Amino acid sequence: MKHGDSLSTTKKRRQKTKKSRGPIYSVVDLETTGTSVNHGDRIIQVGCVLVQDGEIINHFETKINPRVAVPRHITQLTGIKNNDVRNAPLFEDIAGTLYSLLSGTIFVAHNVNFDFPFLNAELERAGYPSLSIKAIDTVTLSQILMPTVKSYRLRDLTSSLSIEHDHPHSAVSDAEATAHLLVDLMKQLRELPTLTLEKLVELKLNLPQQTTMVLEQELERRVANPLPLDDSLYVSHGIVLHKVRPATSLGEVTNVRYPSTKRAKIKLYGDSLEFRPTQSKMMNSIYNNYTHDEPKSMIVEAGTGTGKTLGYLLPLAYAAYPDKKIVISTATNLLQQQIAQRTMKQLNHLLPFELNGVVIKGNSHYLDLAKFVHSLSIVEDSDYIQLIKAKILVWLLKTTSGDLDELNLNAQRSPYFAEIRHQGVKTLREDNEFYNDDFLIRRQKQLHTANVIITNHAYLVAHAQELGDGTRRPYLVVDEAQHLSESILRRSRQTLDFQSIRTAIHVLENLVSDNQERNLANIFEEHALGTYNVELLRDDLRSLSEATDAFQQALYRQFMLNVQGNNSNELIEQPLDNQQLFSLLTPSNKPIMQLEQALASVQFHFMALRHLFEQQADRWLFSDRYLMSQFQSQWMVLADADNKLHQFIETLEERGEAAAFWLTVQQSAEHSSMRLSGGLLAVNHFLTENVYPYFAQPLFVGATLFTSSRSNYLYEQLDLEKDRTLQKRFASPFNYAERAELLVAKDAPIPNQTNNEEYTRYLAQTIYQLCKNNQCQTMILFNSLVTIEQVYSQLKETDLFDQRDILAQGITGRREKLLKQFASGTSSILLGASSFWEGIDLPKSSLELLIITRLPFDSPNEIMTRAHNNLLKREGKNPFYHAALPKATMRLQQGIGRLLRTPNDFGVGVILDSRISTRRYGSSMLKNLPKDLPIKELPTTELVESAKKFLKSTGQITKSKNFWYNF
Repeated sequence: MKHGDSLSTTKKRRQKTKKSRGPIYSVVDLETTGTSVNHGDRIIQVGCVLVQDGEIINHFETKINPRVAVPRHITQLTGIKNNDVRNAPLFEDIAGTLYSLLSGTIFVAHNVNFDFPFLNAELERAGYPSLSIKAIDTVTLSQILMPTVKSYRLRDLTSSLSIEHDHPHSAVSDAEATAHLLVDLMKQLRELPTLTLEKLVELKLNLPQQTTMVLEQELERRVANPLPLDDSLYVSHGIVLHKVRPATSLGEVTNVRYPSTKRAKIKLYGDSLEFRPTQSKMMNSIYNNYTHDEPKSMIVEAGTGTGKTLGYLLPLAYAAYPDKKIVISTATNLLQQQIAQRTMKQLNHLLPFELNGVVIKGNSHYLDLAKFVHSLSIVEDSDYIQLIKAKILVWLLKTTSGDLDELNLNAQRSPYFAEIRHQGVKTLREDNEFYNDDFLIRRQKQLHTANVIITNHAYLVAHAQELGDGTRRPYLVVDEAQHLSESILRRSRQTLDFQSIRTAIHVLENLVSDNQERNLANIFEEHALGTYNVELLRDDLRSLSEATDAFQQALYRQFMLNVQGNNSNELIEQPLDNQQLFSLLTPSNKPIMQLEQALASVQFHFMALRHLFEQQADRWLFSDRYLMSQFQSQWMVLADADNKLHQFIETLEERGEAAAFWLTVQQSAEHSSMRLSGGLLAVNHFLTENVYPYFAQPLFVGATLFTSSRSNYLYEQLDLEKDRTLQKRFASPFNYAERAELLVAKDAPIPNQTNNEEYTRYLAQTIYQLCKNNQCQTMILFNSLVTIEQVYSQLKETDLFDQRDILAQGITGRREKLLKQFASGTSSILLGASSFWEGIDLPKSSLELLIITRLPFDSPNEIMTRAHNNLLKREGKNPFYHAALPKATMRLQQGIGRLLRTPNDFGVGVILDSRISTRRYGSSMLKNLPKDLPIKELPTTELVESAKKFLKSTGQITKSKNFWYNF
């Protein structure tokens, strides 16, 4: 006994030492011959890891003879061959051991609803009872506790947590990785604030097996072991939120000098950054222009690998210091996040002064905190929506922006998100209990202190005056400048969907109807004025429904009555005469007048109800607030439709000669739909009138901006005068001569001049040959989803399908899902259309073979393309050379730009369109590719051999005889 210890304290210490241990978790992974035990699929490998008190205490692993052949695709996935299991024990031989090992434990799996029932079915088949133990799922726990990760596949989760996982789809490796994941998740669960944990349990989540039990047991543990709130968090009206870090300032720094020389830059970079000669030249040219007495607008084309983001932001940071702001506009939300999270951090590590940045997007990207909290009181019928609420509750502990894009959810089109998305600061009242916590209010405050504002083209175009300043004129950087005019056109091009309008009206009618479910009629039943307004709303919505039908019928009679379709289920796109449409949309026209009157009446009587509701704010339940919020959200759908209608009228009135409109109609026996769409065909000096006046001379940057030395395409798209614009081009520093080559099939059939069946067969045959004997990550770019489907169906009949993971846009998933799968693959083949030509970063071995099936010209039959071509002809311009060729050239540059993303990458590009070899414009397109890129024009058979030879030199080819599959 230590000096000073009493007997009682010694006993307490011994009791603490002998503290009872926690439950044993059996973390299991199965590899099987398929997904259905009822259809004869069997286990071929079992991996089990026992975990107790956060430590792995035991392992069990064995291969199993399934007594059926292991399918080729399972061998491809797991590496387990028939020879590997031929002498392995039968499941019956190890069933007893497995049953004893798992009994009394808590079963854990990554997708427990597959492994647990499959294992129990096999145990029953072997004569054992099902395991009557509790089971939990790490997929669902990860979704709740790690709401911002991009993928919940085991290999992606372990990568994000730096968990060693060398052999994915090996049962023992997967089980061990899942065990480490479980330990990490339990640690995160222990750190959750008790208030957040209470909210999660109150959601009554319906999770796989007994997964909800984990949350409930942790909440029970907190009774005896309360957890203090972390200093980075605070509580507002029962919700735990993350504190906002105040903007920092180092104070004004004297003697700030731009590092113009190589020596100065190397000294500034230290060990943090590598000096890049091309990037340095880019920096100096930008700094010199913007510190000149008479700076010019500037276009900088910086090839892949230049480091363009740092290349423009560092010199502008010095030029702007100490009191000028920089506004950066990017093409995508992803680029915004990269600049904010990566480039800004790099700069603040280097610069002698502080940059405070803020990311700005449209209001609907942000969570309305008050609406979300109100929604928590409603238990949704959808288990998935309840799960989303749980994810958001945990996300609120981390986010300071409230940007819903951080959640990486594919369900953002769900009606629930319409309920909780922000509608803008104007919709907030200062007596809103979450007013001071509101994410848009926070954003407003950040805007005042930020010296770097990071937005996107769509927001810039719509809010230039808000972002800029006509007097102080901040610097404006337009990153990926080739997309700026597209943002203007996209903003002007709107679609009025009559089905969406009807759905919103139907929801609103249910919210005021006299039915069984609680709605606004029940809320105001004891309030005479409220009841009166509810009754008026019923009449208003009936009138609105009738007015909507009348408007749709007027459009149909005017434009579709004499249009004949080929079959009853055909989608018809009918171009409209702008003058006739403008006449029909005139406010004095009866259908429009009735529609506007009905909308105004709904708004007036709902505002009256809302005023009554807010006067007695203390008497309402959470569910009452939620119902009012639902009405508000559906009303916003109608208000948005009304805004689109007014925008159509404004476009027709002011720029009708440069606009196009059309009706899309689909009729069938069960369903009919109509959409009115349209907008501008050209930017028409929009930028010089509405954007540029609020900024200093803008800087335009991008990797692929110019299409030829003679073309004015870019200048016209950006509303710039060529002789008043400084232009600089910096080639990519990558070694294309040794690390890449481009092969052109000079005998490839010309699209539209060949029988479609023969053309598709040629593509499938050549793709098969190129992919057959290698394990390269391969991306195949198409211009049409229809062609993807045709080629995919032919490849599906080959043995390539058993050997490789083939992903196809529109067939095996959407773009985001396919990109995640492809980026984490090792020998995947991805078939993608237009959205895959750019904006994709696949470094190192993530992409090694790029196949372009067809030159990326816009379809001349699309309505907007036809209308734009007619506009150019009226202006005396050649549509092909003035628009189609520059756009296709730029897109081809972007496609080829996917090949090399780092100095150590290698890759082969293949073009299966002979027009680039045989047509005069082909040489113009090729001249815009990297100058040292080797280009070979070969017959298809020689092209296949040349590609194999290059890939073999990189170690990606397996030796095999040439074999032409009979398609």
